[in-house]
Amino acid sequence: MKLVDPSGNEVTSKENKDAKELEQQMSKKIEALLEPVMNKVKLSGAQIPQQQLMQLSSAAQQMLFNRMIYNLLQKIGIEDIDEVLTEDDVEELSTSLKNQVKMVDSNDMKEQMQQMQQPDTES
Repeated sequence: MKLVDPSGNEVTSKENKDAKELEQQMSKKIEALLEPVMNKVKLSGAQIPQQQLMQLSSAAQQMLFNRMIYNLLQKIGIEDIDEVLTEDDVEELSTSLKNQVKMVDSNDMKEQMQQMQQPDTES
């Protein structure tokens, strides 16, 4: 979670007790949100791959953030999302997201998949 001071500078949880407390509260909420899923997994005797567990945790955090924002907007009387999110915001975030995506050639991807499926013959 990133908090910023009024000047826009990031305040880390190491520097800010309030930020640390908010992170702890958010962690508890994420655990509570994931608890039914984790219980279902435990009862089934199955396991969740680490990558999927990270995706679930990330999705839970995003769901909580979305709900917090929705509740805040309702509380202060914002009815139109354009009051808090402009087209420039969407364009800026779209550019940022696009820059995070690594593109690979389909032939390269096939080759990587084949290499991963080949048994290790060097041992």
